[in-house]
Formats: sequence, structure tokens, C-alpha cells
Amino acid sequence: MSPFNRYPFLPWLLFLSFCCAPQLSCANVLAVSEEHLSQLDHSLAKKHFYEQQKLQRIDILRHQYSKARGDRRYRLCRNLYEEFSSYQYDSAYAYARQMGHLASRLHSRDYTVEAQCDQVFCLLSAGLYKEAFDTMEAIRTTGVLLRYRILYFKMSSRLNYDIADYCHAAPYQEAYIRRGRILTDSLLRCLQPGSQDYLYAVGMRQMKERQYTACVATFKQLLRKPGLDLHTKAIITSCLGWVSVYLNHEDQAIDFLAQAAIADNQSVTRETTALSSLASFLYKRGDIERSTRYVQEALANATFYGARQRMIEISSILPIIEQDRFDIVKGQRNAMTGVVIIAVLFIIVLFLSWLMIRRQMHRLKGAQQVIAQANSQLAAQNRMLEEVNKIKDEYIGRSFYINSEYINKVEKLYRSIDHKIAARQYQDLQHSLTESELIQERKSMFADFDETFLKLFPSYLEQYNAFFDESEQKWPESKNSLTTEMRIFALIRLGITDSERIARFLNYSVHTINTYKTRVKNKSKVSNDQFEECIMAIGH
Repeated sequence: MSPFNRYPFLPWLLFLSFCCAPQLSCANVLAVSEEHLSQLDHSLAKKHFYEQQKLQRIDILRHQYSKARGDRRYRLCRNLYEEFSSYQYDSAYAYARQMGHLASRLHSRDYTVEAQCDQVFCLLSAGLYKEAFDTMEAIRTTGVLLRYRILYFKMSSRLNYDIADYCHAAPYQEAYIRRGRILTDSLLRCLQPGSQDYLYAVGMRQMKERQYTACVATFKQLLRKPGLDLHTKAIITSCLGWVSVYLNHEDQAIDFLAQAAIADNQSVTRETTALSSLASFLYKRGDIERSTRYVQEALANATFYGARQRMIEISSILPIIEQDRFDIVKGQRNAMTGVVIIAVLFIIVLFLSWLMIRRQMHRLKGAQQVIAQANSQLAAQNRMLEEVNKIKDEYIGRSFYINSEYINKVEKLYRSIDHKIAARQYQDLQHSLTESELIQERKSMFADFDETFLKLFPSYLEQYNAFFDESEQKWPESKNSLTTEMRIFALIRLGITDSERIARFLNYSVHTINTYKTRVKNKSKVSNDQFEECIMAIGH
């Protein structure tokens, strides 16, 4: 006997399940966190308002900074860095570097350590891990105050923990975690037990060492501390969200991530993972509309900040969302087909249901196009960057070496002419060149090099002169030419650092090249040891 004959109400149940199951399921699983999700939607609607408040603070600080001198100028520069540190990488890194220059002028080892740690934070947040490690290794904390040693240990431990999250291969991940634990132990010895910084460091160590239950207790204790700023609250609730995932408490994870995203938005933080992680969970739960908006917002934040690793993380979420979307559509289509076959008598109702599903599929298709377009734009930008870098390296190197080879051939020709004159072979001198032509060829080669280099590094003259006081700045007669000193450091910017090679290219002695380099470095505002590093940063 057919089950539909035995249970005549079964078709009704199937129909009701088909129509209502997605809505009921979504409402049940998200009931716990719906309040915070609604608060997040309201907060995101006020994103421009929060950002305008931040920009007003920045304008006030910039005005004060432009008039300040000495130690106050450094502190205002640090305040500007703090405003930009989790908001925009380029500006944050620029102020961190300016802090380093001011610290050098003030002859303050404390400020130098602080500026270097802030540069590490910028590089780490932007996904430039190698540069972050290089900068961290250059920091020397001997003789600095306790608060700056604490900052050093904080940044060192975070750097190792973050690279452990990025590097999943054994045994490197465990090695980074061990090193982070050692640095955290050193940090804890400098902190007062029970303080905010102490609990934060303990909680991070517990999370990285997979002591999830203890980690939750520590972070919840920290959340109860008075005076906790929004940015720190965002980090803690985001960590609690991830720990909840590992403890199989996905509802709590969504709740904590929503709280973290709210705090990030109110503090105008663009370097964040909470929103993209929340979007991934909500999409799996079936909340397509919210997850699509959150992914778009997260991608916009990562692009605005310039966080390469965040863009990669979001790009890895997009295929998962696409697969889930396909599964949802496929399941709905199959369910609709089954109901049509079984419930012929309810054809009119099924038709209305089909119209509802068609409309939902249209929304899904729009969401897919938005996500695909964002992914395509990101991929195009990556390809463009790779292509530009390749063209830059190959074109300059090839152009300069060809010109250099040509000059060598001309010099060889002159030697041959000299030999023929000595041998009185006058018949062979019909096509000989004069020495003035050789000099003109070399000048032409330099002019071609200058023009090509300035096209590839259009801001070279401004950035180069920025390393000097106004009285020491040198500007070429033509905007498309370089002085000899500028040309020497242009070659260094291209990676040609050997003085002998530079001397051969420019037709100078090695001693002359070294004299030029020393003279320029002594006149600059940057220390001699860091001058060539600053040259290498031009164009980034």
C-alpha cells in the first residue's frame, strides 16, 4: 500500500515542510544571536557617521601636529598613527616612519623602539610578514623604559602567533607557537597580574595552545574589566567567537562575532576578520541576504586598509559561499519537483511557491554576480600588480644593460681606431667616430635612463628630496633628468648596489662613487645606515 494512501495527510506535511522549512530553520538557529545581528545591521547603517567622527579627530590632530615641535610633535605623531593603525595601512605606516625620524632627532631610544614596533604592526596587518620580521629583528631594547619593553614583547609575541596562524605546515607552526609562548612569558613578567594587559596576554597564549576552556574564562574575566576600549573589546569577542567554533558552540560563535563586528564598526576598524567570518557562518545557516552584505562590507574594508592577507582570506570564503548557494538552489529545486509530482491537486499552490522560489533565485543570482565581480576585480588587481612588477624589473634592466653594452662597443671601436692611426692604416678610418661623439652617446644613454626611470618611479624626485632639509634639496634642471647623485641612488633602487658596477656604468672610479654616496648620506635627515633602505622603499 502506498504511504500516501495509508497516511492521507502526508502530502500536506510535505508541502508545508517545503514552504516553511527554510524560514523556520533559519529563525530557530539564529534566534539566540538575532538581537546582536539586528544591532550590527543598525551599526553598519551608521558607518559613515562613525567615520566622519574619526576624520574630524584626525583633522584636529593634524592641525596640532603641524604647529608642534619637539617631544609634543612626536606624541601627536603617535596619536595620528594610532588613529590610522587599524584604519588605513599607508597612512599608518607613513606616520610610524615619521615617528622614527622624530625619535632620531630627539635622540630617544625609547621613542625609537616604539616607532619600530608600530612599523612592525603596520607591516603585519598588511600581510608583509618578511618585512615585519626584518624590522622586529632590528629592534634593540637595551636601556629602554619598562613600558617600551612591554610594547616590544607584545608585538614580538603577536608576530609569531599571527605567522603561526598563517603557516599551517608542521613543524613550523608549532615552532612559531613555542616562540610566541616564550615571548609571552617574558611579557607577563613585566606586567601586573590581573591587569587588562596581563589577562589579554594569558588569554592569547591559552587560545594559541588550544586551551579553549581556560581561554574562554580568561577572556570573559577581561570583558568584565572597567574601561575596556572598543577596539580591544572587538579583538576579545572575535577570539571568543573562534574559540566557540572549536568548542562546537556555533550559536555562541555567531553571537560573539556579531558583537566583535559591532565594536569594529563603531571604532572604525578596517583591519578585521570578524565580519567576513560571520558572513561565512550565516551563509551556511541560510541567511543569504545578510551574508552577502557582510562579505561585500568585509572586502571593502580589507581593500580600503590594504590588508593583503585579509583579501586572500575573503577570497577563500567566496568559493565556499558559492558552493553553499548552489546546494541551496539545488535542494529547493528538487523539493519543488517532488511536490509537483506528488501533489497534483495543489498545482495552484505549487505555482505560487515556484514564483516565490524564482524570486529568491533571482536574488541569489544577483548576490552571486556581486561576489563574482568582487573576486574578479581582486584577481585582476593581483595580475596587474604582478605584470607591472615584471615589466618594471625587466624593462629597466634590459634597457640599461643594452645601452651599457653599446657604450662598451663604442669604446672598443675607439681603441681600434687609435691602433690603426698608429699603424698608419688611413684607408680603414672612413667610418671612425670622434671622441666627442662617444661622450654624446654616453650623455644620450644617461638621458634615456633618466627618462625611463622617472616614468617608472614618477615620485622619485620628491621622495628623494624628502630625505633632506629644504636647504640641501637638489632639483635637476629638467623634470625628466637626474643629477649624478640621484642617478647613483636610482641604480641602487634598481638593486645594483655594488660600487664597482655603478662606477663602470657611469664611467666614474669606484672612489668617486663612494665619495658621492658618503657626501649625500651625510647631508640627509636619515641616518647613514638607513638611507639606502629608504631609497629601496621609494615607489612602494
